[in-house]
Amino acid sequence: MSRNYWATIGLLLVLLVGIGVVVWGNHIVSQRNEAARRFSFSDTAAIQGITLIEKHGDTVYRRLDMRRTSKGWRIGDTLEVFEQPLQILLKTVAGQVPRAPVPSSALRNVLRFLKEHRIEVELSFQDGRVERFYVGGPTPDQRASYMLRPGSDQPYEVFLPGFEGYLTSRYYPDMGVWQPNLVFDVRIRDLQAVQVDFWGDPGNSWRLERSMPMEKWRLATGEPVDSAQVDAYLLVYAGRFYADELVSSDSLAGLSPLAEVQLMLWSGKRYHWLVYPHRSSPLHYYVRLLHSPYFTYAVSRYAIDRLLYRRVQFVSRPS
Repeated sequence: MSRNYWATIGLLLVLLVGIGVVVWGNHIVSQRNEAARRFSFSDTAAIQGITLIEKHGDTVYRRLDMRRTSKGWRIGDTLEVFEQPLQILLKTVAGQVPRAPVPSSALRNVLRFLKEHRIEVELSFQDGRVERFYVGGPTPDQRASYMLRPGSDQPYEVFLPGFEGYLTSRYYPDMGVWQPNLVFDVRIRDLQAVQVDFWGDPGNSWRLERSMPMEKWRLATGEPVDSAQVDAYLLVYAGRFYADELVSSDSLAGLSPLAEVQLMLWSGKRYHWLVYPHRSSPLHYYVRLLHSPYFTYAVSRYAIDRLLYRRVQFVSRPS
């Protein structure tokens, strides 16, 4: 064959390779651009883990790790995730879409803000896939939030169709939002003993107990018991008892406990907490859990006072 023939073949191959490189390169660029503006993941039933990390600069301010288990969503190994904010977050993840890319005139400021204040979101899926994106603050019209995918330098204004508001607050890793403020979860049938100790009034401290589930309650002091009063008191143990809000443990600085409460269950589990006067509200107490986790809550006085009977209220009086 002539030299020109082989030269033509070589040129065609070079052209085909060049076209392939351009097409494949455009495909990669297209995929990258598509990934950079993808913030919705409709397969939320396949999400096995959600990690929310609030960062100020490179400093982790708050972090929350939630995992799907056979018993539902949990924080760590034992803390139940509050259903309402979880469902709101999953609906947000499934439906949020970019409204527009951040314009070049605002790009530098938005990127700087995302570096200084952001929530890093990590979604782990059943197939091993992991999706990540950063959530910044609200747009000026308060109807979208700035978001950015790792590896991209083009943030987007992301909104949820049908929702008139920004989305940042739905991603806050605030334990008080995601974990029900549960003090105890007990029913009368669960209880083996209840003990209340008043730190400033030990004479009115008491312990109610029974040796078998169907036996009558008795005072540990051996005093005769007013069964009607005991029954009225035990009505408070009807399931889950929630606090009003989570507060910092620093709130207890300089305060002395008013009372100590312990619930002993037939299962061997124990609930144990201290009651403190509230620093600023006469309508609330502080409650410091001594069983894990060691949270501090604010709880209404009405709710706690129902737990803090005095010993004399249980003692049967001669007729």
